[in-house]
Amino acid sequence: MKHGKRWSICLLVGLMLLCFSTVSVAAYDQTSAVLSKMQGNWYDGNGNVVLDIEGQSINGCNVIGVTKVAGGSSDFSCSVQIAEADGYRNLYIIAENLGDGKYHSYLILNGKLLDDTQGVLLTKSPTPQYYESVGGIGIDTPKNEVIAKYGQPDVVQKSNAKSWRGLDTWVYQKLGLELTMRFQRVWKIKIDRNGNRHFDRTNFNCEISLSEFKAAYGFKQMPRAGQGVDLCYTRPGEYMWFNDYPNSITLTTYPLF
Repeated sequence: MKHGKRWSICLLVGLMLLCFSTVSVAAYDQTSAVLSKMQGNWYDGNGNVVLDIEGQSINGCNVIGVTKVAGGSSDFSCSVQIAEADGYRNLYIIAENLGDGKYHSYLILNGKLLDDTQGVLLTKSPTPQYYESVGGIGIDTPKNEVIAKYGQPDVVQKSNAKSWRGLDTWVYQKLGLELTMRFQRVWKIKIDRNGNRHFDRTNFNCEISLSEFKAAYGFKQMPRAGQGVDLCYTRPGEYMWFNDYPNSITLTTYPLF
C-alpha cells in the first residue's frame, strides 16, 4: 500500500510539473504570436509614431512578456510589459481589425473596451488609407479635414448608449450626410436618399439599383435590403450596409450580420 501511495504521489507531482511546463511554453508562444500581429510603426492622429514594434521590442525597449490576452486572432486586448531605462512599464493595448492588406487596422493604447473617451487610437499609416469615399471623405479621415471640406455639422448627436461611450454622429442635414466619429476620426459614413451625396468611385447613391452595385463593386452575392456586404475583397476591411436601403446606405469597417 505504501508503495502504491508513493507511486500515486510521484505521478501527481509529475503531472503538475508537466502542466507547469506546458503553461510556460504557451505563455512564451503567446508573446511571440501576439507581437507578430502588431509589427511596424503605429501613428497617432497627427502623424507621429507612437509605437514602433520590431521583433521582440517596442520603441527600442525589450518586451518582457504579453499577458491577459482576450479575444480572437484579429480583434483582441492584451497587456504588454516592456523594460525601460527607469524600470518596467505595462502597456494595455486593444487591437482591432488586424490582418494583411487591411486599410483599417487599429491599436488603442491605454484605452478601455467600448469606451472611446479613453486611450489613443493608432493606425498603420500617418495619413488616412481607404478604398471608398464620399466627397473626398473616407473612413479614418481626421475631424479637422472634415471641417475643412464641409464646415461644422448642423447637428452633433451624442451617443447615450452605456454599452459604447464616445461615439458622436455629425449630421449635415442639407447634404444628407451623417458621419459617425470615433477618436476624432470618421468611423461610419451614411448617405441619405434625400441628400446629394454619392460614393466617389462609382458616383452611386441611394437611387442606384442593387444589381448595379453588385456589378460595379464585384460583390460575391446580390445585396439585399437589410444586409451588409463586403465592399472589396482585394482590400478587405470596408463594408457597405444596405439595412435601410433605399433610404440610406452606410459605409463602415465591420460587417452587418
